[in-house]
Amino acid sequence: MRKNVLGISLLVILFANFVFAEKLKISVEFYGAKLGTAIDALSKITDKNVIWDASSISKKDTKIYVSIRKPLSVERVFREILKENGLTYIKQKGIYKISLADSHIFTVPRVVIQYLGKDVYSSIVDIIKNNTSSTAEIKEYTDTYSIYVRDTKENIEKIKKLVNVYIEPLQKEAKKIAKAKEEEEKRLLMERELANKLVKKEIKLSIEEFKDLEDNLIETLSDFGKYKYNEKTKTLVIWDTRANFHRISKLLAKLKKIKVITKCFYVRSLEPTELLINIKENYLSKYGSLVFKSKETGQISGFSNNTVSGTQSTTTQTASTNLSNLGANSQIITSLPKVCITDSPSVIKKLKEEFIGILLNRPYQISIEARIVQIESNFKRSLGIQWGVTYKNSLGGNKNYSISSGFTGSNFIFDFPASDATIGNGMALGFSIFETLGLNRLDLTLTALEDIGKSKVLSRPKIITIDGEPAEISQGIEVPYQSTSANFGTNVQFKRALLKLNVVPRTLPDGNIVMTITLTQDVPDFGNAVLGQPPINTKSITSKVVAKDGSTIVIGGILEKRESKNTKGVPGLHRIPLLGWLFKNQQDVKSEKELLIFISPKIIYE
Repeated sequence: MRKNVLGISLLVILFANFVFAEKLKISVEFYGAKLGTAIDALSKITDKNVIWDASSISKKDTKIYVSIRKPLSVERVFREILKENGLTYIKQKGIYKISLADSHIFTVPRVVIQYLGKDVYSSIVDIIKNNTSSTAEIKEYTDTYSIYVRDTKENIEKIKKLVNVYIEPLQKEAKKIAKAKEEEEKRLLMERELANKLVKKEIKLSIEEFKDLEDNLIETLSDFGKYKYNEKTKTLVIWDTRANFHRISKLLAKLKKIKVITKCFYVRSLEPTELLINIKENYLSKYGSLVFKSKETGQISGFSNNTVSGTQSTTTQTASTNLSNLGANSQIITSLPKVCITDSPSVIKKLKEEFIGILLNRPYQISIEARIVQIESNFKRSLGIQWGVTYKNSLGGNKNYSISSGFTGSNFIFDFPASDATIGNGMALGFSIFETLGLNRLDLTLTALEDIGKSKVLSRPKIITIDGEPAEISQGIEVPYQSTSANFGTNVQFKRALLKLNVVPRTLPDGNIVMTITLTQDVPDFGNAVLGQPPINTKSITSKVVAKDGSTIVIGGILEKRESKNTKGVPGLHRIPLLGWLFKNQQDVKSEKELLIFISPKIIYE
């Protein structure tokens, strides 16, 4: 029989192990027993000396529920029960000292492993193992260079301090090495980038010609430029940025008494790389150079002929040099690609003639017209009836009939007028049949309304812009609305309702125009205003299209259709064929909206 006070049942099975040393294994069951009672029972079985330190005494009254049916060693049962309750123990001269347990994961920073080697991790493991108790739990994770430790709270705190003292100087040293390596990599990268930015040019010069050129060459070179003259081969080698080579080309041409000029053109092409290579290989002289700039990509590429002897090679590089001083027409701000060519006047003239439709002295202007057509049609039909019978307590033989436009104040039994048919709006036809002696009277009113509406809205925003530049035009109103705040009370603010067209055009040599279009139309809906403040219906479209010069294309269309039928009547009676119309009214509503957007681009030639 179980004791409710202790709440404990202990079943002990003894196994003698004669091959190895004697070892006791037990099966135990504890149901609601206090932790201190269970530990005392286990200590009696194994004849252990147990001490609870001051930090763990509060755990002795904790109730535990344990069921171990397959026999385990007393040592393991003892350890597992303590572990589940946040405790551990240390063996000290035949005494099991129970203490609060703690756990921690020690991780060696990867920067330390990367720059100081894996031996640091092994040293940390040794420090931990040398300072933990014999019953501590240690797990190593070499893939993350981490160590999990579970031991007494006192030991964990001690190990934390030891590891920090050991790892902090190593971490500082590793970061120092990492920073130095990073700076070295940046330096090498800058040197490589600088080397890639420089163009090499060789020219045969006598010593006298080099001396006449040297002073001017030093002044012409950029901050990254350099040169070297070989007296044996009488060869001058120049390295400089591509953006500066047009100045060097002029200097070399001046030395040979050849006149060169620099002319900048706007390139009417989306992908001009092939064009630039063609100009460089087939048109530039050996003194010529070419600099290309695209505002959209922020890139500058240089093309030049590298040797005076005629050997040619093509080089391309990007930079952020300002080319505003390379041509008289550079004050025009546009997103079109721009090329500045330095060469003899005859070469420049030939290029202008060969590429008259591609290399432009100034960009074209483009007229863009949008037509926004919105068509609405509405149809509404309402039919209804009102009728009732009035009885009069009189007698008589003659009957009179009268037809009127309706009755005012009549008490209709079935009152289903057309919902939108009112006095002055729709049709109302009333009948009254009564006896002169007033025996009875029938009042009947028929109402009907049919409403048909059509509307058409046309907007034609038009704008002119430079080829390659975005342009925007807008028109609309500002709708007021009220806002309330605790600090400022009620304020009137405004929200814009605009028709806005934004477009970025690019012309092509084949006569096509590439356009990126964003069009929005905001319309206040005063018919659905809330507290006098209308919602704003918004329609927008964003598209990228190609159109012929002067053509018209449809870039968008929205079609909305609505149909509804509403019936009110007496349940059951309004469903009777034909006769059901005496007990109901009906309204049919149909609406249709269609929005079309047309775009017409046209190049303005001068």
